[in-house]
Amino acid sequence: MEPDPPPPKKFELKAREFERLNQKGPAGKGAEHDVFAILQQNRSVEQQKGLGEVELKATRSRRRRDYWLVLIAGNLVLGGVAVLGRSNAIVLVYDLAGFVVFNLGLTWVMWFVMDDY
Repeated sequence: MEPDPPPPKKFELKAREFERLNQKGPAGKGAEHDVFAILQQNRSVEQQKGLGEVELKATRSRRRRDYWLVLIAGNLVLGGVAVLGRSNAIVLVYDLAGFVVFNLGLTWVMWFVMDDY
């Protein structure tokens, strides 16, 4: 007769003890960890040093100028390709598609993707 195999081991996490902080009540252990008091203290130091004040500079955006320069230059290049390949219908169709993709892509990137600079 063979002996019975040992029972399988059970792996479990033991119960954890948590230290309670920020409890309402008398100033004790939780008072040193009061988040709102720490943030208020940090804010008062910032205000004393003048770090909370922001100065906005009135600068004119270069985005509109750059958009028109790139748009005109790109369309001139594509127009030159159209003039050189005017005898071939395939070149003209690809050039027309290039106009559409270039103009829509440039508009999308300049006005919807990029921030003002």
